[in-house]
Amino acid sequence: MFDLDTKISTILSARPELRDTLPAFHPAFEKLKHPVLGRVMPRLVNVRDAAKVAGVDPQALLEVINLPGPPQVSPAPTPRPAEPTPPWLETTPRVVLDLRPSLAEGREPFALIIKASRELPPGHALELLTPFEPAPLRSFLGARGWESACVLGEDAHHTFFLRMEDAPDQLPGPPLAEPVVVNGVRELDVRNLEAPEPLRAVLSAVDSSPEALRVRHRRLPSLLFPKLEARGRSFSVQEEADDVWIRIDET
Repeated sequence: MFDLDTKISTILSARPELRDTLPAFHPAFEKLKHPVLGRVMPRLVNVRDAAKVAGVDPQALLEVINLPGPPQVSPAPTPRPAEPTPPWLETTPRVVLDLRPSLAEGREPFALIIKASRELPPGHALELLTPFEPAPLRSFLGARGWESACVLGEDAHHTFFLRMEDAPDQLPGPPLAEPVVVNGVRELDVRNLEAPEPLRAVLSAVDSSPEALRVRHRRLPSLLFPKLEARGRSFSVQEEADDVWIRIDET
């Protein structure tokens, strides 16, 4: 049985008939027959990402893939719920890159995307126009400090990428988490916050007081460390089984 993290290429190697039958589940999977996309995309996406590309429920797609025979499914699969709109989407200037011509010609657009991301002015978002949601790219750039959002327009998917190190300090958002005093030391737990809220909360706590701060995080916050150095705040890191503790010294 396959799961949501199984690569599409692995599934097609085991069940090559799905390349022809998955389009019966959703027309987006016609791309599996494309001479370029059908060869490249399956190596990049897992079942979860493929569901995002098609805009369908990941569990429904997984159930279809794990059927013992050709999928006998409804032509109207369950749509994926709309994702929340990040606070920066309406206020951030953007550079637009239309990838639809390149994809229609069967050209790989990755080099164009990387070039555009490197040339992006500070504080700007990169807006990509594509015929489908670029889920693998969102994962790729997300692991490198970018936040993204995707909006379905009348003639294209509009996917927005913002390099969070450019302007997270000024981004509007919900009320910040506040430190509490534990054994005489300010302590801030950001484990349950979604990006970029942990970064905003920690920097707000650091900027509001010269006192020491202990931060409890669920991962190493690589974007935080250069901002602490720029503020002249020394810090140390202790990794435990499930948590990461960052001790930010007083000034």
